[in-house]
Amino acid sequence: MSAVRTPGGIGVAIRRKEDAALIVGRGRFVDDIQLPGLLHLVFVRSPHAHAEITAIDVNAALAVPGVVAAFTADDLEFAAGVPCASNPTGDAKQPLRRPLSAGRVRMVGEPVVAVVAESRYAAADGAAAVVVEYDLLPAVTDAEQASRPGAPQLHEIAPGNLCCTLAAETPDFDAAVAGAHV
Repeated sequence: MSAVRTPGGIGVAIRRKEDAALIVGRGRFVDDIQLPGLLHLVFVRSPHAHAEITAIDVNAALAVPGVVAAFTADDLEFAAGVPCASNPTGDAKQPLRRPLSAGRVRMVGEPVVAVVAESRYAAADGAAAVVVEYDLLPAVTDAEQASRPGAPQLHEIAPGNLCCTLAAETPDFDAAVAGAHV
C-alpha cells in the first residue's frame, strides 16, 4: 500500500536533517551550552497526589557545596500564579497555580522547592537534601470519581472539582450514532 501524496507534507515521508550530526556524536543540545556564571535549577517535587505541606527545611540543601539558593513559595510571594485551566465559557472557575506549591500539593510532581546551584550535580544533591513534611489528604485520580459527591475538594473556588460545564450540539448526532457500526 503506498502513501497518499498531498501538498503540505501529509502522507509524504519527510527527510530528517538532524540525524547525521546526532548519530556521529556532533549534535548540540541546549544542555551542552555552558556560559560564564550559568546556574542550574532542580525542583523538589511532591511524591503525593494530595497533601498539606506542614514543614520545609532547606538548611541542609544550602550547606551543599555549590548550592547558591533554595526557594519555597514563601520566597516567591510576588508571583501571583497563572490560571490552571482554559476559560472557554468566560465563567470558568480558575484556581491560580503558583510557581511553587503554597501550603498544599494537588498532584504528584507538583514543584515544592527550587534549588539553584553552580552545577547540575550540586543542584541535584541540594534537592535531595531538602526535607519536606506532608500530612496526606484523601485523593482520587479519576475525573469521574473526583466529581462525585463527597470527593476530596482540590480547590475551594471550584466546588465539586468542576471548573466549568461545556455543552456541544452536533446536528443529526442521534442519527449518526444509530447508524454507526461501533
